[in-house]
Amino acid sequence: MKSTQDHLTVSDIKEDIVLLKSGGAAMVLQTTAVNFDLLSEQEQISIIQAFAQLLNSLSFPIQIVIRSKRLDITDYLRLLDNAIYHQKNPLLSNLMIKYRLFVQSLIRQNNVLDKHFFIVIPLSQLELSLVPKKRSDELLKKMKMILSPKKEQITRQLARGGI
Repeated sequence: MKSTQDHLTVSDIKEDIVLLKSGGAAMVLQTTAVNFDLLSEQEQISIIQAFAQLLNSLSFPIQIVIRSKRLDITDYLRLLDNAIYHQKNPLLSNLMIKYRLFVQSLIRQNNVLDKHFFIVIPLSQLELSLVPKKRSDELLKKMKMILSPKKEQITRQLARGGI
């Protein structure tokens, strides 16, 4: 029976570089989010232009990954329950109960998601011109030498858009 590791394409992670079983590598950047709907029209245009500049400046492939999962607030509700139980002031206790009910109904009525945004900079085996499974400090240095300028370019371009 095969283990989970047998199905993964990742062999290791060293010095912020994801090493792939295929002989390639990747660098993953986690970015922040911008609540686009809350921005003014001018700010929205500015972010769109900055993102367009980022895409137009690329001479290498990237992947944009958005990971969404439903937010579990069970621990937060337990924390509120504990605070309500220990609250001596009846007025504050009543306000906390109302707040807890509000949070609980908000989560029930809306699909609240926890989102994480990533940019993956892949590096193929062909770019490294090597035989698979050959890993060394020299190879890792070469990977960093190729991926670091790409990372810096993306980081600068994202900063223009406030990301």
